[in-house]
Amino acid sequence: EGEGEGFSIPELPYGCELVLVLVSTWGDRYYVGLNGLEVFTDAGTPAPVAEIRAEPADINVLPEYSDDPRVVQNLLDGVNRTRDDLHMWLAPFTQGHRHTVTLTFTTCTTIALIRVWNYNKSRIHSSRGVKLLRMYLDGKEIFHGEITRACGGLQGETESFGETILFTTDEDVLFLVAQHDASFQGDYLSLHPPPSPSPP
Repeated sequence: EGEGEGFSIPELPYGCELVLVLVSTWGDRYYVGLNGLEVFTDAGTPAPVAEIRAEPADINVLPEYSDDPRVVQNLLDGVNRTRDDLHMWLAPFTQGHRHTVTLTFTTCTTIALIRVWNYNKSRIHSSRGVKLLRMYLDGKEIFHGEITRACGGLQGETESFGETILFTTDEDVLFLVAQHDASFQGDYLSLHPPPSPSPP
């Protein structure tokens, strides 16, 4: 399904605030969730985030919840391949309403890669994951497309849990990202095996 019609992903976009607009789920009519978010810069390093917030904040805004651990800060805790509530985010979903996750970076940054880990509580509850996603960097759309539904298990390749979105084809930048991103490293090295050492 890929990007929206007539939309192309920009090369190495630069900005200070990233907004994810969660347009639809994989079928759940009442909740939307994610397991994690990773953003890497053109230096290959994780982008430093000063603040993350969501609207709606989480399911604790509902009268029947008050102390649920699935809060938006969990998206940045680095534990993404999981089914543990302590490392997920879940919020009420109402079709046609606005649902967002906003990251404000410590300093404005050039983005090389964003990975969206979709909601992975179970095979059934992975329907709460995001299907159609739009991303805006300082108000400019940088992505519009479908995010893979998480498998609901713990085994499998990274693509079984969500989507890796590249904002560059520059080999030097991708090499730098592979140094800091264990998930991307395997994909990168399979396509770019290190040269064999020369015989003595």
